[in-house]
Amino acid sequence: MSQTAIMIERLGKMYLVGEREKYFALRDVLTQAFVRPFLTLRRRRATRSEPKFFWALKEVSIDIKKGEVVGLIGRNGAGKSTLLKLLARVTDPTEGRARISGRMGSLLEVGTGFHYELTGRENIYLSGAYLGMAAAEVRAKFDEIVGFAGVHKFLDTPVKHYSSGMYTRLAFAVAAHLEPDILLIDEVLAVGDLEFQKKCLGKMGTVARTGRTILFVSHQMNQIRRLCDRCIWLDAGRIAAVGPTVEIVGQYEEAMANASSLGEAAGHDGTETATHFVGWRLLGTGQGEASHTLRTSATFSVEFSIRVADDVRNAHFG
Repeated sequence: MSQTAIMIERLGKMYLVGEREKYFALRDVLTQAFVRPFLTLRRRRATRSEPKFFWALKEVSIDIKKGEVVGLIGRNGAGKSTLLKLLARVTDPTEGRARISGRMGSLLEVGTGFHYELTGRENIYLSGAYLGMAAAEVRAKFDEIVGFAGVHKFLDTPVKHYSSGMYTRLAFAVAAHLEPDILLIDEVLAVGDLEFQKKCLGKMGTVARTGRTILFVSHQMNQIRRLCDRCIWLDAGRIAAVGPTVEIVGQYEEAMANASSLGEAAGHDGTETATHFVGWRLLGTGQGEASHTLRTSATFSVEFSIRVADDVRNAHFG
């Protein structure tokens, strides 16, 4: 464990579809004591239906070393956010376990960790308390946090009055500057503008160089390539692949492109159409060779391959 920041063993999270997790207070226990006989009678009369279970995460096992910057990729619903919430102890796992070595900070979604009725100043100190920091440690970082977030004028305003951009800037500044050993970041940077995103990515690069561990979820593959040493590809709640970022991102993009091609090749009823899309590639300017890099404001070509079963006249491409 000395060189391991996060040890995940057969971690899984199951949800019951259509049911809410129940929380019981003392009044609920007393109330149930009186109504239980009637509930039993009602359940006998009701039509029985099998409960539906959904595994958001299943059999996930991996070790993340101290100082690693790991990207977490996958399509929507693959289990990325669920994994971060389990690691951050926002929710409990159904099976397996995760061992965390060090102090953890997280930025999982806009609103996580802040109290809406407290001011920006008070929430900075509250976040420090969550991390087990003394007030003196937070004060030493306070000016740097406020300067990065750019919310000087609204520091003593309750954060419930902040815009989503202001809220995210302050939340990221707190998470990055209070120096947790492990930093979990979900797809929240998309809330800010381009300048803010560049600023955050630069700060994350700085944090990574100090030897802290970062687990970063993003659908922006250029950000993943820029920041991450290693990449985890999740698909349908399971690990599809783990390895060097360039290799795994390439596999993921190829799989997504092939999935799109298959979707175009079939009709709405799943049958093959007479004319369908086969594939595509990007061509650099005037070179005629496949390119994987596009430059801002530069021209490029896209070459499509289409299989045509019958003659087509006056075709339109889009």
